[in-house]
Amino acid sequence: MVQQDFYCSQLSRNAEENTFGTASVGEVWLLVEYTEPWGIKALNDSSLSTEVKNYLGQLIRRIPRSRLLFIKQERRNQKRFNFFIVRARERNPFIVRFELDDYEKLREHYLDVAACAAGEKTAGGEIITEPLYLVCTHGKRDKCCAKFGFPLYKSLREERDGLVWQSSHVGGDRFAANLLCFPHGLFYAHMTEESARTVVARYEGQQIVLDKFRGRACYSYPVQAAEFFIRRETGRTGINELRGLSSERVEDDAWRVRFGTRDAREIHEVVIRRRHSDFHNYITCSDVERKQVVQFFMEDYNVSKV
Repeated sequence: MVQQDFYCSQLSRNAEENTFGTASVGEVWLLVEYTEPWGIKALNDSSLSTEVKNYLGQLIRRIPRSRLLFIKQERRNQKRFNFFIVRARERNPFIVRFELDDYEKLREHYLDVAACAAGEKTAGGEIITEPLYLVCTHGKRDKCCAKFGFPLYKSLREERDGLVWQSSHVGGDRFAANLLCFPHGLFYAHMTEESARTVVARYEGQQIVLDKFRGRACYSYPVQAAEFFIRRETGRTGINELRGLSSERVEDDAWRVRFGTRDAREIHEVVIRRRHSDFHNYITCSDVERKQVVQFFMEDYNVSKV
């Protein structure tokens, strides 16, 4: 029988689980405003037509490293909906916004999502210069996202009205409340109202907060961890201060990752190793068995001048 007397997010906090190296990987994020209730599988369980569901599914399969999320705000009886394309790449990320009056128009030929995501054209969309903040509130997927996510969403909406959205499952239920900062694709775990306000203020100042940082979505998990360690060692928290140079697997559970500084005067090289945690926890609130989780550790660190 499934236990109901715990919250996986609280278990993760209690275990002091490392959060870096856990951000869902994706360079292109398709955000569809859908205000009806979300089922466990947001797209499949929605009332969208079979044709629209198939089309969105095909987009995700066709566009490399792409993800689809449903988003919503507390608005009802609206005749139009928003569709955002976020290119969460390392350099010059951007957001394009479309306002449509029918979900079937997502399939129309003029809306070339792949070209827009590649930055080739906006396909009639509007470039958004303000950030977007997503808080996962997908309670049907995991109760932690409702318990911890929804209050955070409401709190942030009071300060950043219009910029903050509820989101369907972003990955990592045990990290609720999850906060995403777009267009850069920065993931944060276990956010409280106070810590989220700090993250938002620093993000708008082009800075990364390392506390509870999960990683940057455009990087693989080991590279996310490497970025965290380099920033921790150097104190470099500016979003654009580092540039990913290379990543190579040197053993089954180890990677050598190199980052350069923006001024191209230094190269930072770290060796990252993946291990399983000493603790065992329920990873989601629906789990019936405790499991270990993957954690990353830094084994070596070197800086060279160029």
